[in-house]
This record gives sequence, structure tokens and C-alpha cells, in this order.
Amino acid sequence: MTVEIRRTACSFDCFDACGVLAHVEDGRIVRLAGDPDHPFTRGALCPKVNRYLAERYYNAERQVHPMRRTARGWERIGWDAALDLAADRLESARKRHGSLSVLYHKGNGSFAGLKVLGERFFNLYGGATHAVGRYCAGEGDYGTTQSFGWPEIHDPLDLAEHSRLFLIWGRNPAVTNPHMMPLITAARARGALAIVVDPVRTRTAHSSDRGVHPRPGSDGHLAIGMAKAMLAHRPVERERIAAISDHVDAYLGLVDAMPMDEVLARTDLPRETIEWLALTYYDTRPATILQGIGLQQYTRGAQTYRLIAALGMLAGHLGVPGGGVNFANWPWPRMRHVVAEDRRTAAPRTVPVSRLAAGLAATTDPAVTTGFFMGSNLVNQMPDPAGARAALATLDFIVCVDQFLTDTAECTHLFLPSTTFLEEEDFLPSYGHHWVQLMQPVVAPLGEARSDLAILQGLAERLGFGADMAGTPAEWIDRLTEPFRAQGVSYAALRAAGGRLRPEGQPQVPWADGKFSTPSGRFVFPERFDDDPVLPPAEYPLHLLALATSSATNSQILEARQAGETAARVHPSTAATAGLGDGDRAVLVSPRGRLAVRVRIDATTRADTVLVTKGEWLKRGRCLNVLIEPRFTAGTGTAFNQNFVRLEPA
Repeated sequence: MTVEIRRTACSFDCFDACGVLAHVEDGRIVRLAGDPDHPFTRGALCPKVNRYLAERYYNAERQVHPMRRTARGWERIGWDAALDLAADRLESARKRHGSLSVLYHKGNGSFAGLKVLGERFFNLYGGATHAVGRYCAGEGDYGTTQSFGWPEIHDPLDLAEHSRLFLIWGRNPAVTNPHMMPLITAARARGALAIVVDPVRTRTAHSSDRGVHPRPGSDGHLAIGMAKAMLAHRPVERERIAAISDHVDAYLGLVDAMPMDEVLARTDLPRETIEWLALTYYDTRPATILQGIGLQQYTRGAQTYRLIAALGMLAGHLGVPGGGVNFANWPWPRMRHVVAEDRRTAAPRTVPVSRLAAGLAATTDPAVTTGFFMGSNLVNQMPDPAGARAALATLDFIVCVDQFLTDTAECTHLFLPSTTFLEEEDFLPSYGHHWVQLMQPVVAPLGEARSDLAILQGLAERLGFGADMAGTPAEWIDRLTEPFRAQGVSYAALRAAGGRLRPEGQPQVPWADGKFSTPSGRFVFPERFDDDPVLPPAEYPLHLLALATSSATNSQILEARQAGETAARVHPSTAATAGLGDGDRAVLVSPRGRLAVRVRIDATTRADTVLVTKGEWLKRGRCLNVLIEPRFTAGTGTAFNQNFVRLEPA
């Protein structure tokens, strides 16, 4: 048989949004490879996508037929019956209680653009109660927006060419942003430095020139300490900064008011280390900061991002090639013009997804009776999974659109199998680079799987607003990209470019003209420092940190990989204090719950910290979120890393 090579793009929740080449033989994908023509990902794929065919796409755990839960368990049904049932329950809920009796949540199972049409569907339905909140990036986006007006990043190729210092703060690109690593490696080969700031000695730290490992949750104090050192020892251009910034004096006042001794105590770092870090960052030009996910997962995460952004302004590294304070690119809100907010008949109503059980209990008039979840594993990914599961058990009917029987799917009544990025057409921006891409179906859907759009269209026909959801994926992509039209982005342009292009006029270097996207057009310094001490109490002496893994994205983990207890990495002294050795069974205990673990001794781990992989499943007894306090932070996130535990023998 002839092997055809077909181009698409990966829609995982990931900085990289890789270009993918699918090798197809007789209608079956036989190999996935990186697209060598992609300017950023350059022909390489991460381990997750390299193993995707065996571990996700063709894996027996994937569900490819509609199923209904019965007293005997899950039973397969046809699509017409499934859509009739879902539509009947949605219509019944709307007639009896109003549209707000339906709870809707879309997760981050896919970052493709057409997924926003779920929100359009429920606005046309009349409006639903939305479970709102970000799984990881809410505080970072919120803090970045307060400082700059909008999250924008340097072109990674600009950093590769010009940066002489990469200050990698709370990011582990070797695992979560792997295509950045070759660029950093090449920059180091020409003499650039890479310094990692992270409580964890990550894989990236092992590949850098130096690591600085502060106490978890002390990043804001470290940023203030660095500012103090720069202001004391270097000629900071105060007049230039004041000309393009707001609240400079208030910021300088809060820096001055923080005693250096408090910075040292909270960060658990020597003065010499903080001063070296600050002055190296100031002196090495140009220098860039790459911020990550972990440092924002605290109640003051947005403030931390603003304090780090302030360092870029103090040192003069903003708006210059190779500089910047870079978190994420965020183009998705530009596509919200298709969500039909004007078609709602009920006022917007939300519950925080990170406090789902309490939110549902407090939601009345009408109470929520029905749920509809798309690409969402909220039971697993949010705090208090047992409480969320119990709250969902009180609902009359729940629909789950997914590919696997996740912890969330197991709480629902109707399972509708969705397609993967290899089977559907969609528009794919990126939050880690500037190229936009077409996801293009490389094979027909496996089994009876259908795209989210096709599922929503089938339901809309039954609910009386089919015409408002009608259209091919190509037609919807063209509508979705209308805000990008002046930059040369349309469906036809993407097709003509082979499925990928860079929007015209997209600057390689944001803020180069000294103008920002804030209402005033100026950079905005934080005016005050609101401390929320991240210090373990005596009865729970260990910081609990949730780590990403190179083998899975969030909770996209096969059940077959989750036998036994999850691993907990601890320092030898921590294990010895608990009377435990490497490989021993143990229990992590927090004020919220208990988690059985298997001890893994790691001398590189801080003695006040325990490290556990995030995303593992509740029904396998491995979900660390049973230990997490349900909080809802200012940026609609949750403070996953602001939690404390003790380690006990099992």
C-alpha cells in the first residue's frame, strides 16, 4: 500500500502546538512525526504525541460508541437514541426549571478554536449556569493583564537569536515546553546563560547553568528582594520608567518597606544568592524571563506575576529584542464574537469549578438539575473530588462528551464519544508561539466518534435552533478568524499556506514602542504587597507540590498505567523523620484528606517539600486533589501549591 503523509497540528493543552505529519496507509495511521517545516517545533514531537497512536488513539480504553448508564452499568446505544435522550433532558430541564438549571463546563481537553461553539450552543439554548475557573493559568493571565494590558510574548525565535540570559522562573520547559529547549541549548552554545528559579530541581534545572531553589510560595518575596538589590547597586533609569509607567512611587515604596531580612527568611535563600541573581539579570543584556505555571498557583499568584514583570521594567529588558517577561500568548478571546451572547434569555450565572460542591449547594432559583461537560475532567482536576462527585450524584441527568471514561465520565448518565485532533478540522492558535494552524482530519473518525461541532449541531436540530449552529467546520473557521482578517488569516489563506501561517504584523517584540495594552497605554506597577504567608503549620510541615509529567497532559493518563500507589518524592531526612525508606508504602495527610503513596527518596528535593505527579485518577486511588483545599482565586484559578501535608507510615 502507498503511504500518504498528511499535515495537521496538535491541540494538546501545551505551549508548543506542534506541527504534525500523519503517515496514513489504507485509511489507518501508521506513524506520527513532527513537521520539519514548522518554524518552532521543527520536526520534533514530545513523548506524549510520539506514543499517541498506541496509548491514546488506538488504545482499547478509548470509547468510540455512545453509551448510556443503566442499573447494569454502561450499555451501548445508537447516535439517534443518544441525541434524542440528551435533547429531551435538556428541553425538559428548560421547560420545568429554566435554562439556568443546566450546568455547562468545557475543559481543556482540546485548545482548538471551534470548541468555543459549546458556549454559543448554550447561549442559543437560553443561557446556562457555567462552571468557571482555570485549571492552571488564571492567575498568570490576570497578573500579566494588570501589568501589560494583555498577555503577549516574544517570538521564540527572537529569544533564540538575541537573548543572552534566560531566567526560567517556575517553568520546566524540558517537560512542559520541550521545543523551547533546543533554542535555549543553541543560545547557550553561543554564550547565553540559563538560570532556573524553582523550588524543585527540575529536568530543566539539570540542563541549565545554575539553579536557585527558594522556599515554595516565596516568589513574590524573591522578586522584591531582587528589586531591592538592583535599586541599591545599579543605576535604574527612574525617569525613563516614570515616563511610561503608572504607580512607580507606590511600587518603590512597597519595595523599600520590605526588610531584606524578611525576604531572606521567607525565601530561605542567602543574601548573596539573591543579589547575584538580581545583578546578573540586570547586567546581562538582553535578558528574558520565562514564567511558568507553578509559581501562580497560590492565592497571591497574580501579584507574583506583577512583581516579576516589574523586574523587567526596572532592568530595562522590556520592548527590546531578546528581552521581555514572557508567560503566554492568549488569542482565544478574539474569537468570542461567535458565541451569541445577545441570544441569551437568562442573565449569566456561574459557579466556581474549583469549589463545585459548595457552589452547587448554594445555587438556587433555579437549582442545577442537569449537567453537560465537554472535554472536561473537572472531578479529577479540581480540589475536593469526593465532594464534587457527591454533588453531581444529586443531579437528574448529566451528559459527558469525551474519549475516555474519566473520573468525571463515571459520574454521568450519557457518554458521547468525541473525535481527536487526528479526525477533525479546526483552527489552532498557540499560547507558546505566534503561528496559527489548521487541524486537518487525516483519517475518518474511529468507530462512531463525532466531533464536538457535529454533536452540538445534532442537539441544536432537536432543540429548535439548528439553523443557528449550522455550517461546515471550514465555514465556522472562516467566521472564527474574522478578527484576524486584517492580518491575513482566513480559512482560504490557511489552506493556501499549507495549513500554517504567521499573522501579518504580529510583532516579534511586544511593547517595543513603549506603549502597552492597558487602559492608560502605560505599564502598571503593583501599588501594594498583600502577603498571604505560605508557611506550613507544625501539624502539616511539608509543602505539597503537584508536578507535570512528560508522559501525559493533565489527567490524560491511561488507567492501565495507574496500578498501586502514586509516587511521592521526598528528601532522605524527611523520610527518615517519618521512619520510612525508599519504596515504602505511606500516607500523605492534609486537613482535607488522605492519599496512599509509595515513597521515593530523592536527595535533590527540598526537605520541606513533597512532590507528587498531578492528574492521576480518583477511581484508581491516586488523585492528589483529595488533599487540596478548594479555593477560588482572583484570576479564577485555585491555589494548588498552597497546601500542606504530613507523611506517615501506612
